[in-house]
Parts: sequence; C-alpha cells; structure tokens
Amino acid sequence: MGQLQLGHRQPGTADIGQRRLAVNPFIVALWVIDAILLVSPFGVFTMAQESLNSGTEPQVMPVSYMWITFAPQILFAGLVGLLGLLFWHAAQWQRNRAKQPPPP
Repeated sequence: MGQLQLGHRQPGTADIGQRRLAVNPFIVALWVIDAILLVSPFGVFTMAQESLNSGTEPQVMPVSYMWITFAPQILFAGLVGLLGLLFWHAAQWQRNRAKQPPPP
C-alpha cells in the first residue's frame, strides 16, 4: 500500500520535468533585443564619427554617413520597445493582481 505504482504520483508532488518556467523566454529575448537597440546607437555613432574624423579612403565615408543616419531611428525603436515592454509588464501585473483574493 505504501509503494508507488508507475504512472501515478502522490498528491502534492510535482513532476520535476514538467515544472513551468516562472520567466517567459520570449519576453527575456525581447528585453535583450531592446537593450541592444538602446545601447548600439551610441557605439555605432562613436565608430562612425571616428571613421569620419580619421581621414580614411572615400569608400568608407558613405557607410559612416549611413550609420550616423540610422542611429537615431535605432534609438527610437529601442525606446518604443522599452515602453511597450513596460506597459506589457504593467498589464500582466494588473491582471495577476485582479486574480488574487482581497486581503482579509
């Protein structure tokens, strides 16, 4: 009677292999992409400015101007992503809080 049968589990025990992740990997990936979008324009602008000031061959100049041109749009995309993720987290927090019973 005290032995477990295969395919059955005791009440209150959870399968270790079927535990649910507390963190959504898709949201983690979005945070990583957003961080890259927020930081990369500063590095890109610095590298482009250095190549423009170094006096290199003329073929590098258009690429440098292209990076300088796209840096503000990349930064804006990062800011929009940051706001979107913050609003998503606020909505999730509000939804989870609404599910909880009120305190006694």
